[in-house]
Amino acid sequence: MGIALRQRLVPTAVTALLVVVAVLMLFDLTRSNRPSDRRCAELWNGPANQTNRSLVRGRSFPLATVRGAGPNKAGEQECAVLLRERADGAWLLAGAELVSSTSVVWGPFTTGVRYGTDSPTGGVDDSPNAMLQADGSLTVSDR
Repeated sequence: MGIALRQRLVPTAVTALLVVVAVLMLFDLTRSNRPSDRRCAELWNGPANQTNRSLVRGRSFPLATVRGAGPNKAGEQECAVLLRERADGAWLLAGAELVSSTSVVWGPFTTGVRYGTDSPTGGVDDSPNAMLQADGSLTVSDR
């Protein structure tokens, strides 16, 4: 009786182990490999981005969007900040590459006069999720 019970437990234990491994692998594959929007706002507000913040300091951009993205072809995570005067108004877009956990490189602004006409579009959620402060810093809204 002991042998029969042992023979049934081994395949059951192996099956359970395989299921656990499969679930963990699936979880790892579906986990996002991009920085959070909040992390991107923190990087925007950091010392590496003082130049871009100074360019928007005191300007009014009521529609602010912060998004994490990536990884890019080089495997680096990315952030994007889109600032708009209104839905179809003037806009500024800045992007950053997270070269390492401690190094971020912000690029210069891409600008336009009429968002939706002279702007990059397609497949990106550009709904506002942040507020641009008078000092050029960003705060992410809790939704």
